[in-house]
Amino acid sequence: MEVYRCERCGAPLEVSPETIVAVCPYCGYPNHISGNMTVENITLVPSLNKNAVAQAFWRSVEHDFDLKRIKDSIEIVDVEGYYTPYWVGNVHVEGDVDYTVREEECETYTDSQGNTQTRCHTVERHYHDYVDEVLRLIGSARRQIQSFGVDDLVRHYSKTRPDEKPLVELGEGEWERLKLEILNTEIDENQAKLMMREDAIDVIRNRYSSKADRIDRFDVRADEPENVRLVLLPMWTVYYKFENSIYHSVFAGWDGRRVASTEPMSTLRRAEYMGGVALGILIGAIGGAYGAAVSAYALSGIAIGLGSILSGYFGFKVLEGQRVERGG
Repeated sequence: MEVYRCERCGAPLEVSPETIVAVCPYCGYPNHISGNMTVENITLVPSLNKNAVAQAFWRSVEHDFDLKRIKDSIEIVDVEGYYTPYWVGNVHVEGDVDYTVREEECETYTDSQGNTQTRCHTVERHYHDYVDEVLRLIGSARRQIQSFGVDDLVRHYSKTRPDEKPLVELGEGEWERLKLEILNTEIDENQAKLMMREDAIDVIRNRYSSKADRIDRFDVRADEPENVRLVLLPMWTVYYKFENSIYHSVFAGWDGRRVASTEPMSTLRRAEYMGGVALGILIGAIGGAYGAAVSAYALSGIAIGLGSILSGYFGFKVLEGQRVERGG
């Protein structure tokens, strides 16, 4: 069995058949093992340490309307941190899009009896756009199903643009201060570039799908991605206990910002959700009865449907027993 050793310090490396790059746990040097990878293109976003993340958790508790009231009953069970790998790059897209939007057109007129009336009808309007822009894309370098808080972490990274350091330039002392467990990279650079081109086309297509009733022609091309690099993002999870249940909060390691959290449901919050259930029932009952009374059966159906959706949504929240907070 072949033994892999770090190119910088000679320490043994843990390597599996899927390993593309192995980061030395002793000195932090990235070692290319398989696939297409340029180790000079691997960057790391420096992380806070475990104590700083725990302090960030307690600060988030102080600023949370519900958690602040039960602070004395909360106990941190564990704090875990690791670097997750993502491919980042820029993709230039260019092409033509023809699409149709159905719009309501109204006109006001005076009838034969002198009354002002409004007449509306639906028209189809056709548009043509020329697309020419550069998209900054980020995608996971792993194939596993994403865990809670990962999408929120990526969105926060895209907004904050934290400083990055080339991994090959980190000295052993700096690595010792910043090191965390690094999750395996399972997608190499060639695969990442192919996915970025596909994602870039999807971004433009989804943009027009959301605003158009019909896309008549979609001829958009994506160029070869540029400035592609593998970024290691620090993600921390704080597990905490309240009464007999365990909850968790996810933090961005570079600034200690809470990006997602599961929280116990307070009595006040449960009462709010129960009020939502009652409101949904009320809307369905009153609206349905009124619509039936005036023979407006469409209105009756809409009221009953809306009431069912509201009561079902808030009822699910009550049964769930906990709530999810994002971007706190």
